[in-house]
Amino acid sequence: MSSSSSIPRFAVVGRVNKGKSSILATLVEEADNERIRISPVPGETTRCQPIPLVLGGETLLEFLDTPGFNRARPALDWMLKRAAGRPEAAKIETVKAFVEEHRGRREFLDECCLLEPVIQGAGILYVVDASKPFRPDFAAEMEILRWTGRPRMALINLITEGSDFRTEWRQHLGEYFNLTREFNAHQARFAERIRLLTSLAEIDEARHPNIAKTIQILGREWAQRRDRAAEVILKLLETCLSHRETKSVGNDDVASPPAKERLARELAEGYTRRVKEIEAAHHRQMVALYRHRDYETVDDDSFHHLASDLFAEETWQVFGLPKPQLVVAGALAGAASGVAVDLATGGHTVGLGTVVGSIAGAAGALFKGKALVDLKVMIPGSGPFGGKVNAGGVTLKAGPPKNPNFPWVLLDRALYHFEQIVTRAHGRRDVFVIDFAGMAQDGRRVGRSARLQADERRVLQKWFLNLAEGKAQAETGPVFAVVARVLEEIEDGAAS
Repeated sequence: MSSSSSIPRFAVVGRVNKGKSSILATLVEEADNERIRISPVPGETTRCQPIPLVLGGETLLEFLDTPGFNRARPALDWMLKRAAGRPEAAKIETVKAFVEEHRGRREFLDECCLLEPVIQGAGILYVVDASKPFRPDFAAEMEILRWTGRPRMALINLITEGSDFRTEWRQHLGEYFNLTREFNAHQARFAERIRLLTSLAEIDEARHPNIAKTIQILGREWAQRRDRAAEVILKLLETCLSHRETKSVGNDDVASPPAKERLARELAEGYTRRVKEIEAAHHRQMVALYRHRDYETVDDDSFHHLASDLFAEETWQVFGLPKPQLVVAGALAGAASGVAVDLATGGHTVGLGTVVGSIAGAAGALFKGKALVDLKVMIPGSGPFGGKVNAGGVTLKAGPPKNPNFPWVLLDRALYHFEQIVTRAHGRRDVFVIDFAGMAQDGRRVGRSARLQADERRVLQKWFLNLAEGKAQAETGPVFAVVARVLEEIEDGAAS
């Protein structure tokens, strides 16, 4: 980490458990609780901890997580006595004298710790919890900070819902600070982080160019991340829609209906399992891209943060296109519903005939609206089309799903996962699990696919169809543009 004096530094100051560490974690995108300790236990921050904002290996800003005031009233009394009868300008020297005299002593250990970087030139972010009422003893803290003469901004953090004393706090904070802003460390999006940094530039004119540079770099980096997120989603769709599960067996293995059904079930299970693994891996890439912790690594069934899997009924009830839009999209696809598991010889499909009517549950049943779509299994050498079975055996093939809503459900899940990732503040430390239960209202789908423009759906549907048919992909620029536009809409806070 660079120690250049040109790097703007701000000490984050306030009482214990007022959200200082959470604010810092959100500002610098630090989700690791070992690096920025966030805990309900009072006094977790016991020293001044540098928290740099680093991009591309360069430290752009540095924040200092301080232990907060412990004995502000006695500290101010000491300063008042020392400064009695002296001019206003002497107050800064008085604060310095206080630190020099009490440095290393237990009596004012916390006060000296937080004031040390301030008298050395750091700006001040003073954090208050507006869910608790203002008390006169807070004035002692604010007066000490005013005596330092450093640029200072107050941050109003509403920690507990139900009690709101923001108006009262604003009245008092205005007497001591250059600016007062509100910042919810658990809900702040990227735009709110940028607004807070812009406010820091306003209070510290000397460092304004450095902070402005930081904001510019962050904006570029965020746009690059959005483009990378679009690429991750496109790769997820391409991989899932192109994937085919195969298995080679001898002719004797498909000689009886029970054997055929068992093989078909195993292949279908393998297909759905692999597709869910692909989705999970791409979702993990998104988590890493936005610098979140991978909370679910312990439980393999939920490590991708989605409580309902891709083939669960609730997923198909809330995501994908509604019937009218699906009909239009289906005109392009011209595909029947269901997943076909083809048993072929030499890589070519011969006679096809249905031998298994319905395989549900773990075999990968698909849902269209609220209706179960049967999983059809086809074999060679039976049915009205006839055909020969290759003497060398047969190759079973499963996928991709021909249900016309499958790619739209997959896309909606990816977009919803992106929304949860991009809007999740790094100051949160609760377990990150996304559940779809209760999302659907009055049978309405809540995915973003249905909100696309008709021409955008056409662009995507043609791409989906080519992927499903195994055709070589042409220019994906138009597809990328559609997905990137939706991601930017999500970032801006457009409702689902």
